[in-house]
Amino acid sequence: MLLERAADLTAKIAQYQKLKGAADESEQFHTRADQFVKVAERVSGVRLGLRKLIDAGVEVGFEPSDGAAYSAKAKTLRAVLQGNPAAINDPPFDLKHEFVDRLGAIAAAADQAMLEAWTTYVAKRAPFGSDDVLSALAVVPQFQASVAKIRRCRAEISALGNGLPADPSATVTRMDALLKEHDAAWADLSADDIPSSVVGFIRAAAGAGAPLKGFTSEVQAWLEERDLLTAFRIRLG
Repeated sequence: MLLERAADLTAKIAQYQKLKGAADESEQFHTRADQFVKVAERVSGVRLGLRKLIDAGVEVGFEPSDGAAYSAKAKTLRAVLQGNPAAINDPPFDLKHEFVDRLGAIAAAADQAMLEAWTTYVAKRAPFGSDDVLSALAVVPQFQASVAKIRRCRAEISALGNGLPADPSATVTRMDALLKEHDAAWADLSADDIPSSVVGFIRAAAGAGAPLKGFTSEVQAWLEERDLLTAFRIRLG
């Protein structure tokens, strides 16, 4: 009787150890699967972000370091697991440090490259420069409405460049509209009691630049009377 109980207990212990081993192996599979899912989603998100920027006309120029090597590792790992799934616990290379972590680093570098590309794009589309001229014009009552519109457009465009947009194409469309509104506000900058030569000089100076011949004695006198000369600078074209 005692021998039968001992044999039964031995069988139960063996079964328990087998189940525990299976549970441990299952937990290892779960851990690996979780790692792969996270890095796969990360890489997929970066790939989608790059595609959206390119489709919106934004040049990124990102090239992952050793991209071909990590692609080869992924193919090797897939082939090994297809033959023996248990090999996930004894992979041909360090999965965390030589694969998962490196893919995460590449994704982080891509995020930084996309952000820099976007901010550069916005800066090139809207090279407004100094607001000195606007600050000077804001004290002239006849110009205040136009100056307010110009400043609002500039603020909104600047905000668009503060972070990578979820929808670059839609954001570019919005930027196009704001730039048109900005240019229209400059074109509307006028006043019946201000000489046209003054208005023309101010518009040109605040845009691509005013030719020196546009700085006539009439313009100089008008600016001096309102203490606005210091708002303008002479630069070589």
